[in-house]
Amino acid sequence: MPTPIQILQQYWGYDRFRQPQEQIINDILSGNDVIGILPTGSGKSVIYQVAGLLLNGITVVISPLIALIEDQVAGLNRRGIKAVALTGFLNFQELERLLNNVQFGNTKFVFLSPERLQNEYVQKRLAQMPISLITVDEAHCISEWGHDFRPSYTKIYMLRKPVPDTPVLALTATAKKNVIKDIETYLELRQPKIYKTSVVRSNIAYKIDHSPQKINSLINHLKKDQTAVVYVKTRKKTYQYAQYVAQHGFKTAYFHGGMSFEDKQNALIDWLQNKTRVMFATTAFGMGIDKPDVRQVLHMDLPSSLENYVQESGRAGRDGKLSEAIILIDDDDFKYFEQNYLQLIPDTDFIYKVYKSLYNHFYIPEFEGKDFEADMNFVEFCKRFNLNLMQTLNAIQILEAEEIIKTKQTRRYIPTAKILVSPHDIRSYIKNKRVGYQILDFFVRSYTDIFYLDTKINPKKIAAKYDLPLEQVYQWLKELDQKNSIAYQPAGDVFIIRFLESHDENLFLYHRKRIEKRLELKRTQLKAVLAYITNKTKCRSVFLAEYFDEEHTKDCGICDVCQAQNNQMTDKDIIQKIRLLLQKQALSKYDLQKAFSIDISPYLDKLIENGQIYISTDFKYHLKKIG
Repeated sequence: MPTPIQILQQYWGYDRFRQPQEQIINDILSGNDVIGILPTGSGKSVIYQVAGLLLNGITVVISPLIALIEDQVAGLNRRGIKAVALTGFLNFQELERLLNNVQFGNTKFVFLSPERLQNEYVQKRLAQMPISLITVDEAHCISEWGHDFRPSYTKIYMLRKPVPDTPVLALTATAKKNVIKDIETYLELRQPKIYKTSVVRSNIAYKIDHSPQKINSLINHLKKDQTAVVYVKTRKKTYQYAQYVAQHGFKTAYFHGGMSFEDKQNALIDWLQNKTRVMFATTAFGMGIDKPDVRQVLHMDLPSSLENYVQESGRAGRDGKLSEAIILIDDDDFKYFEQNYLQLIPDTDFIYKVYKSLYNHFYIPEFEGKDFEADMNFVEFCKRFNLNLMQTLNAIQILEAEEIIKTKQTRRYIPTAKILVSPHDIRSYIKNKRVGYQILDFFVRSYTDIFYLDTKINPKKIAAKYDLPLEQVYQWLKELDQKNSIAYQPAGDVFIIRFLESHDENLFLYHRKRIEKRLELKRTQLKAVLAYITNKTKCRSVFLAEYFDEEHTKDCGICDVCQAQNNQMTDKDIIQKIRLLLQKQALSKYDLQKAFSIDISPYLDKLIENGQIYISTDFKYHLKKIG
């Protein structure tokens, strides 16, 4: 049987593990349950993938992040390892086919969402399989005190009932003490081994740059020979900023969810190979991507929580070298944050209004609607029911987190149409040359299945055939759709909604208390972001560590707060600080230097000359004991 390091070398090409990957793998192979609180960049996926390859059966991985699931499955398949994904928008035939592949096709890894796990058919099929490891990713979602609680996570323990001796690995990047306790309780773990490393990275300088011209400050921070990620809130900003910064001599790229798969892959590959240096992206970018030499992660907008921020900023400096995580802010950011975040956190009455309006929008009666799925024009929906856009989006996110609905934003690159009226009515419409008859004539002549299926159409061909302006064709398509003669779906962003529960007044009452707890947690998170941004006295690493219940008393020496304090220190202050640091333990020059923003070599030489400190054979500085 191969060893963990041999599997790592064979499939990943690495010759050593990061701490504490190998220890966790060995615990899993010994049959122990494990909780791993490991920050971004620590290689959580490698742990369950190496362990899964060493175990005889199937590894089941539960994760709410569909994009990450798809990335992990693609990565394993590229390595010649069989893996499948059971995501939320599969129909029954697709689901059955994939489950057959898992059961009979020597599949080693099956990824699924916690919602998919609630399906009785999925549970029944998985119970028939030799499951040797259960991995719960984003395990903080199991706790109501976690920053992204999902009710379905509390039912994951059912997966273990047919295989009670199978080890469970629970992974997350951040978790406070009460969340860790909930993970242990709700997953019914057996005396789990707990591995928790700090969310704070000692090689990252956390900084805030308050400037009236953020874009100019960004250009000043960027370096043409270094790799950076710049996070922005909207898709539009990704390419606007990328174009502007490129005009100043930087090699830029952009990445967002609305791009085609091919465009995203090309942008990612160029950035990974350093053909481009600065990637402008929305916050989903970076999951599952291990690029070690990212020197800077910059945020052009305030993060929605410190939980999200430490994950996004943690994509810098994975090679252990000094890197920066900078949030750029101006005075308008505070006003925008207040008006569009704090003030627009919906109350439960507003969320109930959105809940009712969603069912009414699709004319779904009481006690019906479960599994109904449709496209939705979000802006038109808000106009129809007189709802604030941002507040409604927040409400929909909460309804989705409560697993009442499921949404998916995608992009339709080619318009589609389906004829809704009879062939007889079509012939009459064309014969009488009613408005837009040319379109229906083209459909009947060109698309044999358009009476039965949503069919991809080409408006340019219609315009060319009948010598019509393209704008006129698009207008007629809309009019025919409004008359219910056709079902027309234009190209562009598509907002898909699926109702996971029937329309039921009592259902919302059941969720109400939990929703109120979510809202309170959200307010706490937003206030913590403001406190972090406005903090000018506490080391930023210490601030973040304390927020996540860590004991972290040592200032980093490299954040903007520490640098400002160091710049005000006298020679006497610097010498005193060196002595205080060495009172705790012997330190290398590198570790001492991290606590200062200036070169301390002259001060170390002076202390050695005066006989107050000395250097040992391992090149560490020691404080001399008196007497």
